[in-house]
Amino acid sequence: MTKRIYVADDDPQITDIIRISLTRLEGLESTFFDNGLELLQAVQESPPDAILSDIILPRLDGLAVARLLKYDERYRDIPLMVVSSVIDTDIEEQVRKAGADGFLRKPFRPQDLRDQVRELVGLPASAPD
Repeated sequence: MTKRIYVADDDPQITDIIRISLTRLEGLESTFFDNGLELLQAVQESPPDAILSDIILPRLDGLAVARLLKYDERYRDIPLMVVSSVIDTDIEEQVRKAGADGFLRKPFRPQDLRDQVRELVGLPASAPD
């Protein structure tokens, strides 16, 4: 069964890296958004199996999206991972407090992204690329 993940990032280069990385995962369908509000609306209309979101997004930042989804009983069980280049010393704590299930710092290795997404959506592990 194919798993669906929604990805939100407003940087076209990062979006391309994520898209290329995720296409190497069998059984995963990705939908991309360039702002947090569109991501939130899409989740409310058709909840995915997982969410991958940047923190710094137009219209609604990734931490606000995480809080809104994780504190709503309809969406709180959707695994959500935050990726970010924010260098605040307490950023991982902020991500955790917002309810996110995982955190990956930019820049990241594509294999690390795939491994974390595989775990997030429950895909079987595969041999390293």
